[in-house]
Amino acid sequence: MTAPKRGQSRRSQSAPKIRDAEAADIEALTELEDRVFAEDRITRQGFRRFLSSPTAETAIVEVDGRFAGYALVIFRNNTSLARLYSIAVMENFRGAAVGKALLEWAEKITLGRGGAVLRLEVRSDNADAIRLYRRQGYEEFDVYPDYYEDHSSALRMQKSLIPETVVVPSRVSYYNQTMDFTCGAAALLMAMHALDPAVAMNQNAELAIWREATTVFMTSGHGGCGPHGLALAARARGFAAEVYVSDPGPLFVAGVRQEKKKEVLRLVHADFLARTKAAGIPVRTGVCSPAMLEAAFAAGKSAIALISQYRILGDKAPHWVAIAGFDERFIYVSDPDFGEDDDPYTGTDCLSIPITRRDFEIMSKYGSAHLQAVVVLGRGKGRR
Repeated sequence: MTAPKRGQSRRSQSAPKIRDAEAADIEALTELEDRVFAEDRITRQGFRRFLSSPTAETAIVEVDGRFAGYALVIFRNNTSLARLYSIAVMENFRGAAVGKALLEWAEKITLGRGGAVLRLEVRSDNADAIRLYRRQGYEEFDVYPDYYEDHSSALRMQKSLIPETVVVPSRVSYYNQTMDFTCGAAALLMAMHALDPAVAMNQNAELAIWREATTVFMTSGHGGCGPHGLALAARARGFAAEVYVSDPGPLFVAGVRQEKKKEVLRLVHADFLARTKAAGIPVRTGVCSPAMLEAAFAAGKSAIALISQYRILGDKAPHWVAIAGFDERFIYVSDPDFGEDDDPYTGTDCLSIPITRRDFEIMSKYGSAHLQAVVVLGRGKGRR
């Protein structure tokens, strides 16, 4: 990597040229990363992983044949959301439209892969970068405290690449599940908090709900939460609740091999049915369609829905998400799961994820039986 030739002004430099990054660029990318960033650097191994990932795109920008910077965009499967994971420009080329060219590339590659929204994080004290993003049409929608290694905060920004697409900020605030098996509890916390901001979203509340709503056994490991148990947990906290489920149950039995465990699932399900009936919680055997969900949301209610996580993270497991909004093209969901520890996702990638209505209808059918389950919440007596 070399600076502009002596005597060559930035004005006389040719326009930035962008190309796809290759394995041969890893050393130059790592060197640039070390020069530009004092911490939170992508390692050589990290670049190697991103360059081979089907859900990442990396571009190199050159000026007069010289390496000037790079940008890295990551995607989530079957969603219309992309994230500008990293962007860096050599100091000698700043002010030469390199950053603008990289942003334009990121937006073009996002649109080319069916994306509608591009999000990013930037240090709250990085005035130059924030100014560039604002000039290019990016808007702040949240602050991520204690985000970087030095505990400084990150500004969350985004740009809608398709007009009239974005439903952020949503009334649904984000909460990340803290255990592999607590997605239902975490999604319910988001849905309740949307109706009453006084509802605390923390691990104590998450685990308490899981203990109340767990099915005991699941396809493997600890049991996740079923719709009846989640509705009961919401009712116990003063919310109105109703359940829509396509199968009268017991649920998730097909994924459990041992007959003794299946019998436990049946017993738990029977208990949940009896308790929802005693509590006066409507349990409707049938599908809550996207149109019905949208109508409930427009009426000020909130909802959580069961989806197949395979469509997003490749994991064949039932998974709960909170419904965050609607527009003509998309249903927005807030997913409490970041993925595995080595996945490059954050709350920015999981908050109000735009999913096409067609993709949502596909992913909201779990397993060979196409199980569909939704819990709709409203303000009960005593709730604000």
